[in-house]
Amino acid sequence: MKNYIFPFLFALIGFLQIKAQSDTTIYDIVEQMPRFPMCEALDTTIAAKQACSQQALLAVIYQNVQYPMQARIDGIEGSVVVSFVVEPDSTVSNATILRDIGGGCGMAVLSVVNAFNDAGIRWIPAQKAGTDVRAKMTVPIKFRLEEAPPYVFIEGDTVYMRLDSLAQFAGGDTALDQYIAEKLNYPEIYKDTCLIGYVDVQLLIEPDGIVKTTSMSDYSELGLDFQLEIVNLTTSMFGKWEAAKYQGRKVPSTVDLRLGFVPPNKEACKAEISVFEQASTLAAEGMQLYNSGEQEAGLAKLTEAIAIDSNNAEYLTFRGQAHVDAERYREACIDLLEARRILGTASFDQLLMIICRMEEGEQEE
Repeated sequence: MKNYIFPFLFALIGFLQIKAQSDTTIYDIVEQMPRFPMCEALDTTIAAKQACSQQALLAVIYQNVQYPMQARIDGIEGSVVVSFVVEPDSTVSNATILRDIGGGCGMAVLSVVNAFNDAGIRWIPAQKAGTDVRAKMTVPIKFRLEEAPPYVFIEGDTVYMRLDSLAQFAGGDTALDQYIAEKLNYPEIYKDTCLIGYVDVQLLIEPDGIVKTTSMSDYSELGLDFQLEIVNLTTSMFGKWEAAKYQGRKVPSTVDLRLGFVPPNKEACKAEISVFEQASTLAAEGMQLYNSGEQEAGLAKLTEAIAIDSNNAEYLTFRGQAHVDAERYREACIDLLEARRILGTASFDQLLMIICRMEEGEQEE
């Protein structure tokens, strides 16, 4: 009898071993779940290694997953849930997105998990009854847009956009208006002319009191001599501004000013001043109407203003933008090209190219 028992037992054991090795069941829960291979050197319990493994896995995924640009643009946040199988040979397979939030986030997570094998990452397989088995892992990955920094970079300068207090001219707005009235000079060589207009200026106020002119929009094409007078004015403002503050410290910030030039000989230039004021009133009314939803009435007022003051880049720019909104690309192209000529800036050349190409498409149709 003995001679038959031992061969039978050996055969049974071999059969059970083969069956275990060929077990294709994917387990959700087993005695020991798979472990990411970064905590095995710890001299601790299996449970502690398991917790460490989960943290290490998340750290690696978060370090390598890319927040898709489309998801950022669309403001998509939330959790992607990915599942995959850890095989007995320590590789991963069957990676699948169980829950997606769109914007390419699911694919971003999937690409990281699918790269595990190529990166040479070899898991500690799950164990059931002392045998390595296939087991499913399910992992949630959070996508959260980080809060935008309180500053931006403008031509190499750091400019804070989020502020606790704004930059303030010494003595306040009234003192600023008085200072500009006293210090902004009409160019000497143009005093016998009737040139009239305004320039929008952006100043950078540094924490140490330095004032820098970062941009000027010469809407009426007054010219270089007028712009130099503005530079003289802003340079004289050094040390006269209290810098903006953010979280208790002084920070660089911008201030926008509108500076007007009126001919000194107002009596001789009465007609020109009257025309300028009439156009300004019409344009202001037109912009207000348009922004309140009365687009056609607003456009009509703007057109009246431009008929009176055809050399005003601000009016042309606003009407051009209104034409874009109404998909009147031909009119928009004409207005914006003229505004660009007056301002002499390439700041919206790319936009102009697109609009004028759309205008060409309209003509072809």
